[in-house]
Amino acid sequence: MKIKEAVSRIENTSKSIFAWEREGYIHIAFNTFTVLVVPFEAKTMFDCHFVNPNLELPADVKAQISGIIGKFLRTPIKERFPEKKYRLRWFDDELGETFLGFSNGLIKNYWSTFNAPTSNTIFTESELEQLKKDNPRLAPAIDAMKEPAEDKDE
Repeated sequence: MKIKEAVSRIENTSKSIFAWEREGYIHIAFNTFTVLVVPFEAKTMFDCHFVNPNLELPADVKAQISGIIGKFLRTPIKERFPEKKYRLRWFDDELGETFLGFSNGLIKNYWSTFNAPTSNTIFTESELEQLKKDNPRLAPAIDAMKEPAEDKDE
């Protein structure tokens, strides 16, 4: 389970539960009081910090949150973080920057005058690795063209 997914699922348990990410932790609050802090790299419940242990949560909410945190803790640490995203920079000309992307399963050029990546031109690390496996002769070119993409959702 990814960090953002855990936060979202915790927030959906009850209208009085709030969750957010901050500085390497998932913070969980009940009626504005922080109850639990879960480090992104926690391995067991013993790594979690009960901030306000005297605050009693409803039994159903406690069970739901416990299940979500348990699933989060069973997820390998590397899989909790979002995959890095990349663009394949082709060349720059008078129209702006050009990136390679997919359209209907075919690789095409996309121009970006405002340097804004589109969903067609953004690749995850695993997608690029698969592309290199499928086209081994292009692997050096893919590595040379790869540049980090700034994602607005992150």
